[in-house]
Amino acid sequence: MVASWVMQASFNPLGVAMAVAKDRAIESFLQSGDRFVLNVLEEGNYQHLIKHFLKRFPPGADRFEGIKTVPANNGSPIIAESLAYMECQVTSRLECSDHWIIYSKVEGGRVSKFEGLTAVHHRKVGNYY
Repeated sequence: MVASWVMQASFNPLGVAMAVAKDRAIESFLQSGDRFVLNVLEEGNYQHLIKHFLKRFPPGADRFEGIKTVPANNGSPIIAESLAYMECQVTSRLECSDHWIIYSKVEGGRVSKFEGLTAVHHRKVGNYY
């Protein structure tokens, strides 16, 4: 999925929080105990990845087909072009109207490039996407 809202949520242990719409299929894979990789994309090198992951996929399709990946220690795919990645485990969820706030402990990760800038997508309007 492409996350609209991700932020650091704690230092010790290191944790991140992200908002996931309740109607997103990925939401069912983000229950307490589930593991995933948060790929941090690089400014100037993310548009093709955003376009790829925002398209509709048929049920059972390999969403990473055509994207170079390597497996993380937790088995999740790391996008080879990522600026950085974090291996995470969901520890709690907070229901918030039409979204879930998913809090996850960071169990590992790596910064691939120390010179790059994190991609940020600014929306003109935040009441739909």
